[in-house]
Amino acid sequence: MTKKSFLLVPLMALMVAFAACENEESPIGIGLQDPSTLYNGISDTLYGTAETIFEDSLNTTNYSAGLLGTYSDNLFGDAEASIFTQINCTSESGIDYVGSTVDSIVISLAISGLYPYESDTVDAKRWGRSHRKTTTIPLTFEIRQLAESFDDSATYYAFDELEVSNNVLYNGTVTVSSRDSVVYLRLNNNLNSQLSGKKYTNPEFLEAIKGIRIRMSGTEQCMLNVNFAGANTKMTVYRTYSEGSNNSQLEDAFVIGNGSIHFNHFTHNYLGDLAIFNTNPTASIDGSQYLYLDPMGGTQLKLNFNNAIQVFHEAHPYAIIHYAELVMPVAADKADSQKPYSLLALRNYGDTTSTYIADMNDGFTSAGFDGAYNSTLDHYRLRVTQHVQELLRQGRDEGTTVLINARRSSARRTVLNGYNATMTGQNPFRIVLVYSEPFTK
Repeated sequence: MTKKSFLLVPLMALMVAFAACENEESPIGIGLQDPSTLYNGISDTLYGTAETIFEDSLNTTNYSAGLLGTYSDNLFGDAEASIFTQINCTSESGIDYVGSTVDSIVISLAISGLYPYESDTVDAKRWGRSHRKTTTIPLTFEIRQLAESFDDSATYYAFDELEVSNNVLYNGTVTVSSRDSVVYLRLNNNLNSQLSGKKYTNPEFLEAIKGIRIRMSGTEQCMLNVNFAGANTKMTVYRTYSEGSNNSQLEDAFVIGNGSIHFNHFTHNYLGDLAIFNTNPTASIDGSQYLYLDPMGGTQLKLNFNNAIQVFHEAHPYAIIHYAELVMPVAADKADSQKPYSLLALRNYGDTTSTYIADMNDGFTSAGFDGAYNSTLDHYRLRVTQHVQELLRQGRDEGTTVLINARRSSARRTVLNGYNATMTGQNPFRIVLVYSEPFTK
């Protein structure tokens, strides 16, 4: 550990006792420190170890945002995201299509972006000002009716699937732009006969129709960010109602996404160092040089500062942490330009449970220190002041999990520097802290 002394300002009479085990991070004391003194004290740096592991139990049930598509690169390999969703009537009374003929059915999906084609990419300047670059790409979609009903009480994970039928409702190509906010898919007539002239309550409708699976079936490399809560995420039925010689053209909305049970199914076929997860998802990859962060139930990181925490605690048992941040530099030789916007951190406990570190749950989160990517410095910074104080209070670290924020709804991935200083160009991940000691041993 390398130390450098700063001006030590007077501290209020505060004594922190490092007590024995508790299973929750404590926010006590966070409001007592004058923010102007955060960087006044003694600086130190803690170094740890890390590994990349596979995240095999990502809950994707009923989230308001998700992904749809396929993507492949030479580092992470292939990934695919498909959607399973019920179709619900807008009321429990269901539908009465007696006397009606269904003319057409359209599935629409509200979208907010295309990976790796970003809508905010700046193109060359025109007329003295920058403008957004618009990318268009043909995408091939397939929609199949399910052969298996949803379980209302189940939690669905990224690895889950429901049985699909041979009834293909859509298989075609549409051109999607990076500026588009909705994708429209007009179904073939295979569902029409199941609705025309029929009367269903909503439970009867669910039992008869069951739901759909939506996936991309072409070779295009693109991930759509789907807004399941968007008003345009729905199924619309256009029908003709006949009564005697009178015909009426009607349309009805049905609920998919939010308001219906839905989940994302994610698959990965990794390459290179990550290929071990294809056959052994419980394996780990040593993080001496590189740490791999992949979303969609892909990979996450396990950091451990136990040795550094114990050494620091032994030398400074009464230390008060003014400020601490976890610095995670990007591996410039590996990571691409589409980096995740931010990272999250969880504290691990010996009983295999975990919770978000306390610093992520309070109101004192400054911009740039909240796990966001800093493009100028090419690294991520997470404030871990309370987290480190808690680790020191207990005298040990049982591990910290780092993962991508919005990993269910963003395909952005990255590679970070590992823990070996030599292999990372003297720029490993680390905890930088400022502390003071009102008492010494």
